Amino acid sequence: MKTKKKNRFLTFCFSLMPGAAEMYMGFMRTGTELMLFFLGMIMIPSFLGLEGLSILAVVIWAYGFFHANHLASLSDEEFAQVEDNDILGMELFQKGKKKLLGNSRGIAVLLIVLGVWLLWGTGVDMLWAYRVLPEYIYELLFTISDYVPRLTASVLIIVLGVHMIRGKKKELYREEPIKDREQEAADQSAASENPDREGEA
Repeated sequence: MKTKKKNRFLTFCFSLMPGAAEMYMGFMRTGTELMLFFLGMIMIPSFLGLEGLSILAVVIWAYGFFHANHLASLSDEEFAQVEDNDILGMELFQKGKKKLLGNSRGIAVLLIVLGVWLLWGTGVDMLWAYRVLPEYIYELLFTISDYVPRLTASVLIIVLGVHMIRGKKKELYREEPIKDREQEAADQSAASENPDREGEA
């Protein structure tokens, strides 16, 4: 979709919902991911019983608001150079068979885990409604229902942090050989030019 600066007032109104203004201006990838992050940061912590993490939704809202209004304030030349990139390099909608397969598997695992947890919650509620088990069993089940989501979320946050650190290190290691090759090419080019200059002298 072609990006284009549009009505400034409508852009401001849409910027009140993270991602909507970006979509309005044609940045569909950026807008979609920003909106997903914002809504996910409201719903997921509430679902897992980690309401304290919902404060991050405020940060995402502020980022989306100022990002959209900053885009709207750019000159036409600067706006034309802005690319519809992924938020935080997550590449959720990156083209390519390999990337799409990787994203599909991750989403599938997330959906399976979510489905299992919903099934667990429904089963516990049904057992509690009919009182078919001893009281201490229900206490154990409710304790598991309370603490397992928090434990799972904590582990996932740690894994995500480690993954991001490793990804950054790999990126740095990739950049170093490229810089070394560029430096070698520059040295060789300078060395090849020196004999010509000496001959001219």
